[in-house]
Amino acid sequence: MTDKPKLTLSNPKSKLNSESKLSKNTEGVSLTEILSQDKSNRQNSSSTNSTSPNKDSKNSTLKTGQSIPQAEMLLTPEEYLVILKHLQTTYPKCFPAKTTPLPLAVGIHKQLLASEELPFAKVKIRRFLKRYTTSKEYHRNLIIGSPRVDLQGNQIGLVTEEEVNRAKWREIKREKLKKANHDSLIKKALENPVIAQEFLSEYLPDEYKSLIDLSTIKPEKETYVEKSLKTKLSDMVFSVKMHDTTEDKRNNAFIYALVEHQSYSDYWIAFRLLKYSLLLLERHVSGKNKLPIILPLVIYNGKARYKAPQNIFELFAYPDIARKAITEDYNLIDLHAMDDQAIDYEKHLSFLLYTMKHIHERNTLSMIKDAMSRCSPAIVIDKEQNYILTRLILWYSDSKVPEKSKHLLEQLIVDNLPKDEANNIMRTIADSYIEEGFNKGIIQGIEKGMEKGIEQGKNKKAIEIAKNLLSQKIDIKTISAATGLSLADIKALV
Repeated sequence: MTDKPKLTLSNPKSKLNSESKLSKNTEGVSLTEILSQDKSNRQNSSSTNSTSPNKDSKNSTLKTGQSIPQAEMLLTPEEYLVILKHLQTTYPKCFPAKTTPLPLAVGIHKQLLASEELPFAKVKIRRFLKRYTTSKEYHRNLIIGSPRVDLQGNQIGLVTEEEVNRAKWREIKREKLKKANHDSLIKKALENPVIAQEFLSEYLPDEYKSLIDLSTIKPEKETYVEKSLKTKLSDMVFSVKMHDTTEDKRNNAFIYALVEHQSYSDYWIAFRLLKYSLLLLERHVSGKNKLPIILPLVIYNGKARYKAPQNIFELFAYPDIARKAITEDYNLIDLHAMDDQAIDYEKHLSFLLYTMKHIHERNTLSMIKDAMSRCSPAIVIDKEQNYILTRLILWYSDSKVPEKSKHLLEQLIVDNLPKDEANNIMRTIADSYIEEGFNKGIIQGIEKGMEKGIEQGKNKKAIEIAKNLLSQKIDIKTISAATGLSLADIKALV
C-alpha cells in the first residue's frame, strides 16, 4: 500500500505541483536524456531477466555478481519533478497538476509498474511514490471518507479513519525523531562540564560573567528541577555560584542558566521560558530569601530564519503596557497610609474605603457612626443600588459588635436610614445570622449523629460480649467490669 511508507525524512525541496521549481531544479537536465537513460536501464534489466527465466531481476542481478549503483537507486529532486510532470501529463485525473494531490488507490504502484510504456526504472517509481505519499500536501488531503482514485481517476475505495490516524502518527513520530536527534546531540555535548563551561563562557553576557565563577558549573537534574520540567528542558539547566557570598546572598549565591534547544521557530517559546523560570524560582520561595537570577539561552539550528518573539512582551496586543505591568512596581492602594481627607466622599466607593481603612479600630460602633456621617452622599448613591454596600458593611460590622451593644447598632441604622430601609437592612442581617446558624446546626447535627452512632456501635458490641460470657456461666460482676455495662443492663439480658 502506497500510503504506508517507511519512516524517512522527506526532501523539503520536493514540493508538489510547483512549475517554478520544475523549471529551476531541472535547469541543465534534459527530459529526453532522463527518459532515455531510464528506458535503457529497463531494457538492460529485461535482457538480464531473460538469461534466468525462473528468477526475478533482483535475484538475477545478485547471481551474476552485478549490483545496482547507489546513485541509480536514489531519486534526485530533478528526477522527482520529471516523473511528477510525466504522470501529471499521462494520468491527469490521478495526478492533477493544478490542484492538491488526490488520495491514491491502494496498490496503485502495481498499476504503474505493470505499464509497459512507463519510461522509468521500477526503483525510481517506488521511491517517487514513497516521497509523494509522505508529503505534507498529500497528508492534508487524507480526510476520512474521501475517495481514492486509480490511474484513470476512477473511485476505488475510501480513506478510512485508521489510515488517517496511521498517517498522522507517522508524521508526528517522524518530527519527534528529527527533534530528538538534535536534542540528543546538544544534550550530550553539554553534559560534559568542559563543553558546558566553554559554551557559557562564550555566550553569557559580560554582566553575568563578571558575577559568577564558571568553574563551579553544575547541571541541575535532581535538586531543584521538577520532574515535569526536566523532561521539557532535557536536563539543560545549570547552576553557577557567584563570587559574592556575603550573608544576605549566602543561600542564593548562584544563577541558573536555562538552555533550550529549538530546531524551528516556536512562537510561544518566550512564554514557555518564563513558565520554566517561575517553576525554578518557586523552589526558592521561603521566608524572606532573595531569589536567584535565571538567564534563559536558546540554541536555534533550524533551516529557516528565526522569527519567534524573543521576549514575553511581544506576545501581547499592547507590548508597551505589558512591559510596564510586568516589570515595573505593582500598583499599591495603601489604605493604612491614606489620609482621611484624601478620600472623595462624594463617590459611592468612599463608604467602602473609609470602613476598610478603620475596620481594625476597637470601637466598631464609633467607627460605623463616623463612616455613615462622612459618607452620607455615598449612602444616598447606594440607595439606588438597593443599599448593596450598606448591607455588606453593616452585616460585617455587626459580627464585631458585642452582643450587649447590638441594640446600639440597630439604633445607629434607624437614625441614619429611612425607616423602611432600616427595617429591611436589619432583617437582612438577622436572616444572615439565621442562615449561618442553620448551617452550623446542620454541621453540629451531623457531628453529634456520628458520635451517637459510634456510641451505639460500642454498646451493641458490649451486649454481644456480655451475652457470650453469660452463656459460659461467668459471674455478673465480672461481666460488668469487662464490658462496662451496668448490673441492671446485664440482668436484663438473662
